[in-house]
Amino acid sequence: MLIVPALEYEKQRQNPVDWNKVILHREGKFYRVYEWSLWLIKNYVCTEDFQKQRGDDKMLSAKRYVGKKTGEYAMSGFPVESLSKYIPEYQTVRPMEGGDDLEVTINLPLCGDETYEALFAAFNEWKQKLEMYEPDEKKGGKGKEIKPRGGAFAIVQKLLAYPVEKKSSAENVEFISELKELAAELL
Repeated sequence: MLIVPALEYEKQRQNPVDWNKVILHREGKFYRVYEWSLWLIKNYVCTEDFQKQRGDDKMLSAKRYVGKKTGEYAMSGFPVESLSKYIPEYQTVRPMEGGDDLEVTINLPLCGDETYEALFAAFNEWKQKLEMYEPDEKKGGKGKEIKPRGGAFAIVQKLLAYPVEKKSSAENVEFISELKELAAELL
């Protein structure tokens, strides 16, 4: 599911029957969890205390992101095969219409006098404490370092991009020398 509709689902929480619904959005081999659903997992289902007691090496992370179309949102994810690890207990699971997304109903220990406003305030307080994802300039804004393709591909790419007709003989000789050095590094 695309992120904009996924975030719209998360805003539909005013009705008490929706307060305990975790919506998992499948993206390939991962489930993505946003906003309120993530808050439910991190605070009621798979808390850090629970993960420490269980002996997990790595805690389920949650960060805030900012998108051009979405504004600020909280997100995390985990592999599809790890569903039972991150949601070990639940009441029901049902597939959502038109895809591989799931709606998981969890046990939400409420006293009975909670209001949406109080829960929403607790959610917002939690969300504001999350670390903000900052894309690294060197990583192309995606969180992974972009490495130029090297080797023969780089040499061919330079060769095809070089405007030999517009350069002088001396510049062409210099360019060929540079390509020879790059080729020699491959050997």
